[in-house]
Amino acid sequence: MKKFSWIDRWRVPTYDNPNHMKTADLFFNAAKCTQCGICVKVCPGGCIVTDKVTKKDLMKDMRKAVKSGVPHVDVLKTGATLCIACFDCGAACPHGAISIKRNFDPKYYYKRLTQTSDMVLPKKY
Repeated sequence: MKKFSWIDRWRVPTYDNPNHMKTADLFFNAAKCTQCGICVKVCPGGCIVTDKVTKKDLMKDMRKAVKSGVPHVDVLKTGATLCIACFDCGAACPHGAISIKRNFDPKYYYKRLTQTSDMVLPKKY
């Protein structure tokens, strides 16, 4: 394990600066996706969007038998995303259409929070 100086422990990375933070990205397999919108509903960061309906519409269930569209991660003007690769969307997807393309990687002392690339679903008891 890497030793961190007291300066590194007090430094907080700037989210929009690519030198301080590498934001996560997801891959949505369009062939497996049924456009149900579950991933959009469960995303805690609100970063998963579709071109056809909004998260608000899906939460109110206003889509009325219309496919919600293939989801994608919304990218900010700076090139960053709000995705932290928590994989709540992948755990909720009934068809296994979501995988992590790039992990969330904060720098400095917060680096210890970085996930591994081989995330698995929780065990069933």
